[in-house]
Amino acid sequence: MTDAMVRTAIVEELKARGYAVPDSGQELDLVGLGVNSAALIQILSALEDTFDVDLDVEQLFSEPVTVARLEAQIATLL
Repeated sequence: MTDAMVRTAIVEELKARGYAVPDSGQELDLVGLGVNSAALIQILSALEDTFDVDLDVEQLFSEPVTVARLEAQIATLL
């Protein structure tokens, strides 16, 4: 699976839950886009299921969670 496919899946998961990520928004903090922490945990869980990976949530929350950071972590686990 390519990085672009991973990115698309992340953006689609966000859109399915009502959060729009602008094309230039790959580095925007998802909380800044309106994703609350409970929704973010649900999104991360869905992405873990989609990609059959275990995300390091503690590491993800050590800095702002962005599409680019999610993409990078998932890509390293695939």
